[in-house]
Amino acid sequence: MDYDVIVVGAGPAGSCLAAALAAGGASVALLDAARFPRPKCCAGWLSARAVEQFRFLDGVRRKVKAAPFRRLVFHSPDLGQTAVYSSRAHLGYVVRRDRFDAELVRRAKAAGADVLLGQAVTRIEPAESQVSVTRSRGRRITGRFLVGADGARSEVARQTGLRDHWPTDALVYCLTRDIPLTRRQVAAGPGTGQAHVCLGFGAAPGYAWVFPGAGYASVGIGVRGQSAAAALADLYEQWVEGLTGAGLLPAGADASRPCGGVVPAGAAIEFENHVGKRSVLVGDAGGFASAVSGEGIYPAIWSAAIAADCIQSALTADRRRIKTDSCQDELQKFRQVWRQDMAQYLQMPNVNVTFLLPLIFSNQEIADRFGRAFLFGENL
Repeated sequence: MDYDVIVVGAGPAGSCLAAALAAGGASVALLDAARFPRPKCCAGWLSARAVEQFRFLDGVRRKVKAAPFRRLVFHSPDLGQTAVYSSRAHLGYVVRRDRFDAELVRRAKAAGADVLLGQAVTRIEPAESQVSVTRSRGRRITGRFLVGADGARSEVARQTGLRDHWPTDALVYCLTRDIPLTRRQVAAGPGTGQAHVCLGFGAAPGYAWVFPGAGYASVGIGVRGQSAAAALADLYEQWVEGLTGAGLLPAGADASRPCGGVVPAGAAIEFENHVGKRSVLVGDAGGFASAVSGEGIYPAIWSAAIAADCIQSALTADRRRIKTDSCQDELQKFRQVWRQDMAQYLQMPNVNVTFLLPLIFSNQEIADRFGRAFLFGENL
């Protein structure tokens, strides 16, 4: 056996899980087809709740110079009205995903994981006592357990038979770009210390955003479902034009060539196959993203922490060989624990959002409720 655990995907879920397992004494291989730092299509929003729950993230966000914000500004679809949810404490941070993810990979390596970058997975073979993974150029490694942390279009999910693809209505399709800005441009435009969100822009099922970072602004839009995605490019252009006209983006800022991506927002709720034979899906591979906001970094790390505990227990059972099914039983506990701990955070509100939405701009209590639902997964 080459490793106790093979983790495919070195984003936040995979890197944090690999670091936790390696720090606990497991032998871990962390694989990714990319080499880090690498670009990542993402708004780059890190929840303050994530930093509170996982204290190591405070050091990470400081190291990568994440930009904090204390105000969430809601805009009406015509950008004519605003409502503000604010706090004395930080509500979240805006991070550059290339730097943030690279720092998490470095942390996994420092904990003792073997980090194998530029290693695309070509074949996965689960068996009764191990899982084998064949990498590019035919290189093969084996492990007691396998973790799929390889994104929404997970190859681990497909090859283990846990999922072929997500239903199209479970996916949020996004276009986003990090636009370089000077300090003067940031101050004159979106401002520092605040994030901007426009719910239902262009009457689309989703929202548009401006998240000011350190020397740049993340600008983008996400819509749910393939039919809405057909108009995404036009909506993005309209959003940029609207921002420029409203003074939230400097004229001449280069918003061209946005990158595209998909987020399985809230998809974990209806998905039952997170655990297979000696395998677990975490992060976007398991649909762990907020249904309300599409936020994925915090749920990814959260799901990884739960999976790490279950895998540690499964490793103990496997080594002791108490009985044949004991290690798989420990792995299966992941399904119960994440639902108990995370389901409320991930699911859609249990009220008519369309009815309440216009009230954001006339009722501060409603604005505050929307702010907490958007940022922290609280129910409306």
